[in-house]
Amino acid sequence: MVLLKVLVAGSTGYLGQHVVRELHARGHEVRALVRSPGKLDPVRDAVDEIHQADATDPDALAGCCDGADAVFSSIGLMGRSSKFTCWQVDYAANRNLLEEARGAGVKKFIYTSVVCAPGLDKLQLVRAKRAFEEELKRSGMPHTILYPNGFFSDMDEFLTMARKGRVYLFGSGRFRINPIDGADVAAAVADALAGDAEAIELGGPDVLTHEQVAHEAFRAVGNPPRITHVPLWPVKSGLVLLRRLTPLRTHQLIEFPLTVLTRDVLAPTTGRHHLAGYFQQAVSSSRRQA
Repeated sequence: MVLLKVLVAGSTGYLGQHVVRELHARGHEVRALVRSPGKLDPVRDAVDEIHQADATDPDALAGCCDGADAVFSSIGLMGRSSKFTCWQVDYAANRNLLEEARGAGVKKFIYTSVVCAPGLDKLQLVRAKRAFEEELKRSGMPHTILYPNGFFSDMDEFLTMARKGRVYLFGSGRFRINPIDGADVAAAVADALAGDAEAIELGGPDVLTHEQVAHEAFRAVGNPPRITHVPLWPVKSGLVLLRRLTPLRTHQLIEFPLTVLTRDVLAPTTGRHHLAGYFQQAVSSSRRQA
């Protein structure tokens, strides 16, 4: 195996930390691109170099790719609110990084996008990601774009509701999803360094209805299952009003999860980690910290 120097952008996030650990475990040299170095503490021992910069500022990125063989990016908006828009982060910040990588002679760019599923490409967050994908394809740089079907961490809200004693589901609860563990996506990232696939769709090994996800959450926390089904029409009507009455900074991060939870969102099954195990581990960890 050829060992490489890899710049990891988004290294403090859920997936980024998994990627840092996986690359380090395989013997690669890791340079982390971070805005706040303190957030890197959980994986600091797996990082060889740090470049501190905000990727929305192209000047701050100067030199971040020098000497790197490959770049991995999971840069994207997270949380429930942001001072930036998805076009400033998911599109422009990644474009800034791509230009820096090209100038430094980086040989491969690996980007994590979102699953390809009906109805998602109309969302602003997804449109911004797709726009960067097109930039990457036109750049001529060897690349791999990963399309994960949501992460286990995205299912944490089910645990939160189960702890409170009741889970709310949209519709009948029969919509299906197969989220994937960050460690399994990180393994795909490391494999892609030496692979030639330009696109890889990634889903977890278990295809579950939302009702089944809820039952797994209740089982993990040890509470009896109590589930309330919310009609779809108010959710869909609310999304229309949200887009019309609020600025992009407000609705960009709300419309994505609400849309995902009101339809089937599936990807090819892969990976070796199971959601039930993730839930059980999360509950055990929270109890040890209590």
